[in-house]
Amino acid sequence: IATDMNHYQALGTSLCAMSLPAIVGTVTHFQKGNVIGRVAVPLAFGSFLGAYFGGRSVVGLNVPEEPMRYGFSALMFGLGTKTLLKV
Repeated sequence: IATDMNHYQALGTSLCAMSLPAIVGTVTHFQKGNVIGRVAVPLAFGSFLGAYFGGRSVVGLNVPEEPMRYGFSALMFGLGTKTLLKV
């Protein structure tokens, strides 16, 4: 909304910006004993596979920007509504 980036550029930039804080947070929680390896490793592997193949498949490469934008907006609206209704 506030930049001239398209959806794909904004998503790629956002993912890049989240990488280092995610690594630092993971290391910190691991050092404090808050990471359960038997759960975290399969979860991370599944997330990697889903992101890699999802980004290269029908969804990532063949869906036009406009439907993805509306879908993301609907998802965010739904999650926000769910959060507000919990309070």
